[in-house]
Amino acid sequence: MTLDLPTLVSLTAGTLMTGIAGWLSVRAFSDARLLAEIGSTPMGELTDGLHEVRGAVKGSPGFRAPVSDRECIGWRLVVEQQRRSTWELVYDKREMGTFAMEDGTGTVAVDAGKAELVLAKTARVRNGVVSVPGPEWESMRQRLGDPAIEPTTPFLRWKEESIEPDDVLTAIGTLVREEGEGPWRVSAENLLLSDRDDAEVVRQQRRRGQRHLAWALAGIAVLAYGVWSLVK
Repeated sequence: MTLDLPTLVSLTAGTLMTGIAGWLSVRAFSDARLLAEIGSTPMGELTDGLHEVRGAVKGSPGFRAPVSDRECIGWRLVVEQQRRSTWELVYDKREMGTFAMEDGTGTVAVDAGKAELVLAKTARVRNGVVSVPGPEWESMRQRLGDPAIEPTTPFLRWKEESIEPDDVLTAIGTLVREEGEGPWRVSAENLLLSDRDDAEVVRQQRRRGQRHLAWALAGIAVLAYGVWSLVK
């Protein structure tokens, strides 16, 4: 049995789409279920394990957001270009340090270097379009370095998120203490930070799960076409 190129592409792409999107969908729905179940825990009542905590960010700004030039405790910038019906990642950059959150009952340390950000408030999120070539694009490139891919479209969309002192955020992650002593900290792994309340975060995660599920179903269709081409 000889595999032609379209069949091989269908089998490979379908398998990857189904596997990756399916895993992301399961993770998003699982996060939503956990968030709905655990509720928020006062920082003064924390124990080891998964918790949701909500409090005000404390710390001094140590960074400047690359587009807005606002002083902040941390930022993330995503730049994308549209080709056909998909968005391709040009930049996904961040500078994010460790900061404290407090709720009046206690304090936790948050390492947001790898956190998944679910921010929506206009004070923290800015969006726009940049022309390529153009002075704004050249300034962005000089600030961020070489892009993941060279742009081939005349316009790119960007989204800048920032965390600033006194922002009230929700953190969902695993709380740990060094040798059972000292301040609580949120593990950097599988950490979600949001400026939304519990119900909004749960809805956001469910919508994310639905989007990933749609991609997984598309992957199954592509895979099925490859299998049909193989056996026909």
